[in-house]
Amino acid sequence: MKKAVLSLALALAVAGSWAFYPKPAEPAGSMMVISNVSLGFDAVASIITVAPDGTQQEKAVEFNRGSAKKVAANLTEVHKATLATINQYTRAGWHVVSVTPSGLANQGSTFFSQSVYLLEK
Repeated sequence: MKKAVLSLALALAVAGSWAFYPKPAEPAGSMMVISNVSLGFDAVASIITVAPDGTQQEKAVEFNRGSAKKVAANLTEVHKATLATINQYTRAGWHVVSVTPSGLANQGSTFFSQSVYLLEK
């Protein structure tokens, strides 16, 4: 009887300690969230996510040209979509390391604006 109780106690101790055994760490790295806006003949906006392994996902954001007020409202929507994407990753353990300022470049009659957010885990 003593052997059975001792074996059971030992088995419980081993099973209990296994729960605290360190698990392998998730692969760390850096990722980018890029906000792109192009204003020219047509208007295009997207949020591009580049994962640590180099894979890329692009999400189009609806953007319509019109008056200056309409363009400003659409830029706000692009920023809101970017923030939602960054918040999604921060809830998953990522944190923002740096942000490049939103640049505005002119190529002919097309204007480009891009903001790059670097995230690390």
